[in-house]
Amino acid sequence: MKSGEKSKILVTCPKAIPPLLAQEIRALGLPVLRELPAGVETEGGLADCMKLNLWLRTGHRVLRLIKTFPARNADELYEQVSGIPWEKHIREDGYVSVMSSVENTTIRDTRFASLRCKDAIVDRINKECGRRPDSGPSCEGVVIFLYWRQNECAIYFDTSGEPLSKRGYRKIPLQAPMQETLAAAVVLTSGWRGEKNFINPMCGSGTLAIEAALLGLGRAPGLTRENFAFMHLKEFDERAWEKLRGDARAASVSSLPGKIIATDIDAGAVQAARQ
Repeated sequence: MKSGEKSKILVTCPKAIPPLLAQEIRALGLPVLRELPAGVETEGGLADCMKLNLWLRTGHRVLRLIKTFPARNADELYEQVSGIPWEKHIREDGYVSVMSSVENTTIRDTRFASLRCKDAIVDRINKECGRRPDSGPSCEGVVIFLYWRQNECAIYFDTSGEPLSKRGYRKIPLQAPMQETLAAAVVLTSGWRGEKNFINPMCGSGTLAIEAALLGLGRAPGLTRENFAFMHLKEFDERAWEKLRGDARAASVSSLPGKIIATDIDAGAVQAARQ
């Protein structure tokens, strides 16, 4: 699979959010193939995945399909995954992690499926390159997602890594803050776009107010993040990424016609929201 080659892309999101996510995907010029209970399926290349990661407000993860295949057990999974040319995508001196969602009668622990999938990947790279990448639970490098239902598997590049709700702007997270993607969905559903005042009483750490500000200013929510999993793929085009970021900065405005007012009985919460 080449960087510009089109493949299916699954963007996950909370339940009840797919209609909003589908609107966002269409606004970015990508097709909506279908809406799922907790996600939306589209298609495109790695450049489209970068755009989705940068701009989506209500999506959680951007998963680019690598391959679908049958597997009855862990040995068949290992064999199938070993046949994918991972050395074209993952550096032998890099880092890879595997996450999975598994419902198969032969698998008692999802971690075992993730381990066998990881072993197949690093063994293949070691065979082809003479060295194997490091691996572990961190999402700081290349992230692979395995979806296994009974005897059918789908394997993806998780191009986001950490979920997109982790924007990178939160400095002092309070206990149980509202998730950023859900807050963005609430603001989008309200119809507010910056023309009038936005009032956020009982603001906590200010997630609703901050997401409203990002939306009203036309600011891409991914601009504040320093790391996405797609950056660690061999085919990552850093120049194209910087152009996307530059275009996003140019598209935002510096002020709003209306005011954003966030209040809370807890002075510490207001200070956290301000910071």
